[in-house]
Parts: sequence; C-alpha cells; structure tokens
Amino acid sequence: MPLGPSGDLLFLSGSLCVDEDARDNIELQTRRIFERMERVLGKHGASLSDIVKTTAFLADLADYDGFNRARVEIFMDAREPPASTAIGAGSLLGIGTRVEIEAMAFVPSR
Repeated sequence: MPLGPSGDLLFLSGSLCVDEDARDNIELQTRRIFERMERVLGKHGASLSDIVKTTAFLADLADYDGFNRARVEIFMDAREPPASTAIGAGSLLGIGTRVEIEAMAFVPSR
C-alpha cells in the first residue's frame, strides 16, 4: 500500500513452520517463521527492523511465554520493537503447528 513519497506498507500473510524437527517447539517455530519473513522482506529492500506490527495465532496461549521469549530475542536490536498481538487459535493450526504469524512492515522510500 503506497504511503506517498515517504514509503510503503508491506503486508506479510500468515506464515507457519511445519518443519518436522520443529514440531511442537514454539520457540523454534517462531524463530524460523521470522527467518522466512526476513528473506521475503529482503526481496523488497526491507528487514525485520521495518516490521511495525505482528499478529500471532497460538495453538495454545500457554505457549505465549516461549513465543514471546523468541520474539523479544529477534527484535532485541530494533530501535522500536513492533506492536504485537497474540490470539489463541486452538486446533485451527493443525497437529504440531504451534504458531502462525502475520506482519506489517513500513518500507521507507530510499
């Protein structure tokens, strides 16, 4: 979505990690999802530090601490960590999948 001469918003659809070695591991799934998002952002001249909002759908809200530990580590060096919402999604994510994350990034004009 163009924001005039200042930059664009880039919306990243919900991403999952279905890697067998990350099955049921909320922290590893969270890290891998953000690694994949980082590659997509890079193709658009952006990085994780350009993310302004994330929404996470957790299979179980009891996983929030593990998710948040990974998220805080990922954005540790960010000037301003993105706004973040976590929602309990129950069994909608499928067996072994603990989290789905979507993000919005502001990509400044260069």
